[in-house]
Amino acid sequence: MFLALALCDLAMSDAASPTFRTRLIGVLALGQVVSWGSGFDMLAILGPRMGSELAIANEVVFAGLTVMMTISALCGPLLGRMLVRHGAAPVLVSGTLLFACGFALLAFAGGVTSYLLGWAVMGFAGACGLTTAAHTAVVERVGAESGRSLTLLMVFTGLSAAVFLPVTAFAEQHLGWRGTLILYGCLQLFLLLPLYLFVLPKRKGGNPGQRPHPGEIPASPVDTRRTFLLLAAMTTLSAFTAFGFSPLLPLLLVHSGASQALAIQLASVRSVLAITARGLDFLLGKRGNPFITCLIGLCLLLTSFLVLLVFSPAIPAFAGFIALFGFGAGVLTVSRAVLPLAVFSPQQYGLQAARISLPQNLAIAFAPVIFSMALDRGGVAAMLGIASILITLSLLLLILLWKTVAGQKA
Repeated sequence: MFLALALCDLAMSDAASPTFRTRLIGVLALGQVVSWGSGFDMLAILGPRMGSELAIANEVVFAGLTVMMTISALCGPLLGRMLVRHGAAPVLVSGTLLFACGFALLAFAGGVTSYLLGWAVMGFAGACGLTTAAHTAVVERVGAESGRSLTLLMVFTGLSAAVFLPVTAFAEQHLGWRGTLILYGCLQLFLLLPLYLFVLPKRKGGNPGQRPHPGEIPASPVDTRRTFLLLAAMTTLSAFTAFGFSPLLPLLLVHSGASQALAIQLASVRSVLAITARGLDFLLGKRGNPFITCLIGLCLLLTSFLVLLVFSPAIPAFAGFIALFGFGAGVLTVSRAVLPLAVFSPQQYGLQAARISLPQNLAIAFAPVIFSMALDRGGVAAMLGIASILITLSLLLLILLWKTVAGQKA
């Protein structure tokens, strides 16, 4: 209900074309839900069956995601140049073709080599078809007022697991894991490809780089480099912590004294809280400030770590930790997408966001492994201590970034 009202509100906010933003967000949201749900979340359901049939250990099966995220990260600089040169639409089209190839390779995999090759292709597909290109498509078409559109797109994207985990389970029962992957490849070719080619609205104007933006930082190359480094470091540290914790939440709660059943129940609420936080940020609209949003998210994460460290094993401490962490992670996800637009011009958004994705996606790929090692070897205190230090550093970097941007715009 909220999502339908939000789309209507977003459409009415564009007086020049009532259906423009609705069509834009509708196409991109469907693309992100399908691509994330079928290309990333599906392994939670299909992974054990794939490993059993291919005689591959579970750690190798799930290493496919690490291969995918690592290759996507390394493609970041190239992706930025492609977005500047060709725009987001051709990149998204390339993503659908690469996803279809990746699904085909995985569907016909016969061993470790062909399996990992399939995930390597999925990495190239993810670079073209996920998050950065979709967000750039919004900024190309909406411009400096893209904040609410980006937030709403991320609300929909957050539903990918909720939609595709049951869909994948149903498809696997009736088609097997190979048939499910072929089905997902067909979705890319026969659903998303036509949408990107014929339904996605064209970007307004010829060359968006020709239109100045009042929020663009009139900085020297040295100052721009400093701004980029501060933004990249801050978002990478926060993403490393948030994404590193997310898959380990049940295990962390159990180590802190919660029962297995309670840990699973509380951890399952986290994604709902994250989506709720994105929805609240959308409702704030133009009244929101991305720097303040990021500050709130970081403070919520830091507070959640301290609550669990000081007050566990009390049950209210577990609930408070999940509530604070869930809201904080959701708010930070929004701020990581919107902050580049607050720092750089819309014309620079695709290039800078793609460059930031290199360290950020590498951090996301390896964070769970590093935090699990900290939990196994140092316990809860070590894991929470490392996370608290990283978030504190992120806070300091955010303050420096805020001052730098304010000084350059003064």
